Amino acid sequence: MGDLSPPFIGDVTAHTARVFFTKTPGAWTDVETTNTATGKAHYDAEDPQWPGTALVGDEGPLGDDPPLEPDTEYRVRYHCTGPDLDAWSEPAVFRTLPDLPPPALPDIGPQPSALGPYTGRPWTARWGGLLLGEDSTVVLEEVGGLLDAPDVRSSDAELLQRDGLTPGTDYMGARTVTLTMLALDDHELPDLLAAFAPGGPERPFAFAFPGVAGGKAMIRARVRKRAVTVDREFHAGRRRVTVELLATDPRLYSADEASATVAVAAPREGRPIFPLTFPFDMGTGPAVRAAPDITNTGSVDTWPVIRLTPRAGEVRDPSLTLVHNGERHRFATRGLRVGRGDALVVDMGRRRITLNGASRFGQVAPTSTWFSVPPGASTVQLDVLEGPDGVTADVQWRSAWM
Repeated sequence: MGDLSPPFIGDVTAHTARVFFTKTPGAWTDVETTNTATGKAHYDAEDPQWPGTALVGDEGPLGDDPPLEPDTEYRVRYHCTGPDLDAWSEPAVFRTLPDLPPPALPDIGPQPSALGPYTGRPWTARWGGLLLGEDSTVVLEEVGGLLDAPDVRSSDAELLQRDGLTPGTDYMGARTVTLTMLALDDHELPDLLAAFAPGGPERPFAFAFPGVAGGKAMIRARVRKRAVTVDREFHAGRRRVTVELLATDPRLYSADEASATVAVAAPREGRPIFPLTFPFDMGTGPAVRAAPDITNTGSVDTWPVIRLTPRAGEVRDPSLTLVHNGERHRFATRGLRVGRGDALVVDMGRRRITLNGASRFGQVAPTSTWFSVPPGASTVQLDVLEGPDGVTADVQWRSAWM
């Protein structure tokens, strides 16, 4: 022992080290590595790819070389055997490095998914809980029909024994929207096909396309057709799905619903004005309240929904008047009483009036107009035949485009 020079240690890590030794011609060399704390030793042979060295802690050629323990002191020596040779080298001592945690993976952010939330980011859309567009695995290749004019329903009548037609009123028909999509994730394809199954009630298709209906809008539609092309691209993972949506209301509505509260212009403080009695007592009610603006930022009329819920007392025969550019359209009721806590809802678009969910269509005055809100600024005025001070109604609407 001691006839051979000590080994040189290099390339030390937490679990391995490279041992360099003096190579003796014609001799077999193996390496002994001993944990100085436990006395446990394991062995390795000369690295056939790097003669004169051995990589300890890496399950070398002898197969009896488990990884070294981190931050631990080891004693290593090598043994040479051959003709007239059986010698050990002087030992060398080294310490492995501490075991560092694996490097943190870079944060690449959320991965695309059709199940992600819809936030109104430009060039994205939502249907049936699925995200479509840039943040999704469902790519929107083309959207047709959003800016097309719907079919016209004409009421022109033919003239008998004369050229031409008697002009009638034109109305817009339904809107057809065609979505051409590319599904990139086969795991989410069943969800996509289920969401676009034909039939069922109308539901919202929300979209955020710059330059279309204020940038964030929606329609209510149903799936009428769905086509899936099964070809080589489908087999390669590019599944093209084409869907046709039909919206019975052709308007594009703002995604954000606007609201305003209107009050009775001149409260009557609970005193009935009919039947008339003499002498007249007009009261000393407060000044007329200014009506808030009801602004439709779109390009076509939109239909508001008005809700009246008295907080105190009883309201008799409420009426609503829309004023736009000096023109007035009045919606009135007769014989209608709305008590404290009751909910009167007037849906102008559906021609529906309910009190606590029950229809009150028969109590709409014959001269009433189911009014819409034209583009631009308008006001809605509230009046009651009888009622306490502080009666208000909430007006809700969405700007609309065609």
